[in-house]
Amino acid sequence: MTLNKNGKPRKKGSGRTSGSTSFVEVSLRELNRVLKEDAVVIIGRKYAEAIRLDAKKVESNVDVIESVASAVELKSADLTTDDSVIEMDW
Repeated sequence: MTLNKNGKPRKKGSGRTSGSTSFVEVSLRELNRVLKEDAVVIIGRKYAEAIRLDAKKVESNVDVIESVASAVELKSADLTTDDSVIEMDW
């Protein structure tokens, strides 16, 4: 049993589950495909410092996150039709 800092038992299901990750790998090509050229992308501060980027500090509050999320425009495709399926007679 894991204990919190105050000595009480930690609730089951709290925290990140074993095997889950907080980061994913995405190619720059994929980002360029779905984002506009002047899109603002949020990256880790330490990563930005490591590659010497000029970056603007982001305040982490709900209003900022919601405004950034609503500003993102994604391309979408209708995958419900079978127009692109070519049947082959083998």
